[in-house]
Amino acid sequence: MQSASTVHYPDKIRLRVPRGLPDALRLAAKQRHTTPAEWARQALLRGLEAQGVQLCECRPSEVAFDPTNRNLR
Repeated sequence: MQSASTVHYPDKIRLRVPRGLPDALRLAAKQRHTTPAEWARQALLRGLEAQGVQLCECRPSEVAFDPTNRNLR
């Protein structure tokens, strides 16, 4: 029997959302048999990718002050 691995993400983000979004998020996650947090994380990643934005593994301060960083444009 295989054991499931758990991934811990160190960073958190808080958002203000319109009424009804938390319920819709729970429903969407249930349909995909996942948690609302994981569904939201994956949806955000897909949205960023669709916009041509890639994640950067560097520290935020490095990105903010690097004028050559094309992800900020």
